[in-house]
Amino acid sequence: MKLVLVYAGDPDSGIIQSPYCITNALYYYLKNKGVEVRYFDWLSTADIDVQPDEIVLGHPAYSQDTVIQKMFRRNQPCIAKCTIHPFHTGRPEDNMPFDGISQQADRIFSICGPFWYDTADQTCFASWKPKMVRLDMAVNSNTFPYLRTQFNPPGRRRLVYIGSSMPQKNLGYMVQLMQQMPDVELHWYGGDGGHPLAKLPNVKTVGWVVLGHDLAAKIVSECDIFINTSHSDANPTTLLEARAFGIITACTKESGYYNDPFFTELYLNDLQRSVSAIRGLLNVPSEALLDRAKASRAEIETKYTWDRFGETVWNELQRIYTAKTA
Repeated sequence: MKLVLVYAGDPDSGIIQSPYCITNALYYYLKNKGVEVRYFDWLSTADIDVQPDEIVLGHPAYSQDTVIQKMFRRNQPCIAKCTIHPFHTGRPEDNMPFDGISQQADRIFSICGPFWYDTADQTCFASWKPKMVRLDMAVNSNTFPYLRTQFNPPGRRRLVYIGSSMPQKNLGYMVQLMQQMPDVELHWYGGDGGHPLAKLPNVKTVGWVVLGHDLAAKIVSECDIFINTSHSDANPTTLLEARAFGIITACTKESGYYNDPFFTELYLNDLQRSVSAIRGLLNVPSEALLDRAKASRAEIETKYTWDRFGETVWNELQRIYTAKTA
């Protein structure tokens, strides 16, 4: 099989953050399967001649001048054209620029939590659903080791949020939550000191950080519960990284994850119910939290792996190849 792969950065960059970790994992998984891969960065503006015996798989990017946009527009003969990118529908403007390409695509590999996939046919992206293949995000368990040995006791537990203040993160709701819990402390890593959240007396804000082992160990020792209040987020990798380290996670279903015992649900339309859910976790006996953290880590090692991510893509590419070349 021959493949033109378009994603973020250099497959050999060594950057562990998303989206670059996706590039590295997928590129080498497919190479190890014997696929002949031609790789291009999604920001490249090169004119690429696609061959009739190749499959195209790439992130559409937003500029009309980028390589994948040009490939689709030129409509050169090939076995199949597929897209791969994060998917969420709470902010349609984030994915609607890809609608034209998606209508042309043979397959849409959607990196998203189950909530967005399950509800796609109820949105303006309903026409995409028959072509979609859902991909769970993944973490490298060696890079993100289990660090939890104990939890702080009830009354001394802290919350943590690791991430930006981008619109989809919906930090206005986090401000409301923390105002309702003045006795609870939140540590915000990656925080913006000018944001209203950072100005609350019970929020400790740290600027942009690289989440290495020493910092992760510090966060795990200080904080117990990771909260995420997104209203349109595909499936934040930080939630999986937190689980890998041994931090309990709580999030809105609009963070992508729902109906999952390892993600305590927060509710965008019910502030007090969200406060109650968080306070419940702050008061769970430490032994029960530790059992949950260990079980959560075990699932990270089996379900949210790069092998599973690559296998899902590989199996679908094989089906496409067989159907198109039979």
